[in-house]
Amino acid sequence: MKGTPSRGRHSRHVVHIICRRCGHKSYNIKKKRCSYCGYPDPKWREYSWSNS
Repeated sequence: MKGTPSRGRHSRHVVHIICRRCGHKSYNIKKKRCSYCGYPDPKWREYSWSNS
């Protein structure tokens, strides 16, 4: 059972919900920010090393 109790807690609550701007399931409820598009920032999240 080594590692099982701590990993079991990760399935209890929802962290990300569907983003209203990009439609991906990447909007963090606690941070109030989408990890895919950067919502609610006015400009889309974009990096040179990223393909998205």
